[in-house]
Amino acid sequence: MSKIIIHSARVADSKSPHNGKEVDILIENGVIAQIETSISGDFETVDVRGAFISPGWTDVFACCGDPGEEWKEDIGSLANAAHAGGFTAVAAYCGTQPTPETGSAIQSVLNKTRSLPVRILPLGSFTKAESGEMTELFDMQNCGAAGFVSHDNPVSDSGFISRLLDYSKNLSAPVLLEAYDKKLAPAGRMHEGAVAASLGLKGIPTVSESIPLKQIIDIAAWLKTSVHIYKVSSAESVEIVRAAKAQGQKVFCAVPIYNLLFCDKDLESFDENHKVLPPYRSEFDRNALLNGLLDGTIDAVMSNHQPQDTENKAVEFEYAAWGASSIQTVMNVLCGVPGFTADRIAEILAHGSRRFLNLTEVSIAVGQKADFTVFKTDDTRTFNAQTDLSKGVNHPLRGKDLKGVVLGTVLNGKWNAVNLAAGKA
Repeated sequence: MSKIIIHSARVADSKSPHNGKEVDILIENGVIAQIETSISGDFETVDVRGAFISPGWTDVFACCGDPGEEWKEDIGSLANAAHAGGFTAVAAYCGTQPTPETGSAIQSVLNKTRSLPVRILPLGSFTKAESGEMTELFDMQNCGAAGFVSHDNPVSDSGFISRLLDYSKNLSAPVLLEAYDKKLAPAGRMHEGAVAASLGLKGIPTVSESIPLKQIIDIAAWLKTSVHIYKVSSAESVEIVRAAKAQGQKVFCAVPIYNLLFCDKDLESFDENHKVLPPYRSEFDRNALLNGLLDGTIDAVMSNHQPQDTENKAVEFEYAAWGASSIQTVMNVLCGVPGFTADRIAEILAHGSRRFLNLTEVSIAVGQKADFTVFKTDDTRTFNAQTDLSKGVNHPLRGKDLKGVVLGTVLNGKWNAVNLAAGKA
């Protein structure tokens, strides 16, 4: 019988009866068997005194090139980077050749995830790459898909959206929609505004997000169904979601982590690592996103992890590929924001993400599965090429001292310590 004691951990979990207390947690065969002020026994003991423990964190969207572009990121490197970032589960869009649009593709991803320190929750594509038609969503769900997206090809056709949302009523896995109409910014490279004008770059206006967002929410209201929006980036969008929720609509939304940290002024250096979609918007938008996250209008934070190689990033800004590597530093960004306490971080990364993905809620209580993240919010670490476990070279925070440290996770009854000193495998 496998038994582990997590010793002297401070519980950060609003749903736990032990919230705010420093406790010992006895785990037997992957299940919480006992929670007391002190537990003794001849078991494996992990002393985490001075650290917080919360239900395991879940990332609601990341990309992985495996299969097809494994040199950018394979499933193993994604799992290692996610684990170092404190995640025990990642909803990931895996594959470029082929894209994940069949049940067999979903099953292939799951077959590669055994023995990893993180559960990979594969996302399927709801559109076929060649025809744009709807894929077999039920087949992918039955094979283990945790949700459905149309990565790099957001849909703005109202007829297709209505059919998709109507169909999704019968699914347990959510359909994640990106509110972005490319036709309103066909050549855009960054947020439309004074900074873009001064840099001579074509802009991406906020209406390219707010107009399709309103359309999606209106269609969902008409069909009387919930709707899940990811990649929300503007103040206008926050207000649209806030109004819909005030009217009782079941609208869930997620914001990319770097849109909470950076704004369009950060592109003045033409750093290709800041070229992302959705783009960093104005400082006003950034503050609106932070406030929306704090007041519950925004439900979840997503890494929006999209690793790229040197060939695609070390070029002129105009021609650089979209995306940033980010999954390992989500918690660090939140730790640096005033008002984001350990409890708030746990609420967002553990509970908000699960609600967004329609996953079963968990808590730190006897009888629950032992799925934990152990972390400190005040300690700092240096993030560099050696400690960045992703294959992606496109990380905006490399070379920085970052606030917040993940000590390890518990998953499937096993303690998985984070060891950045070992570097990349």
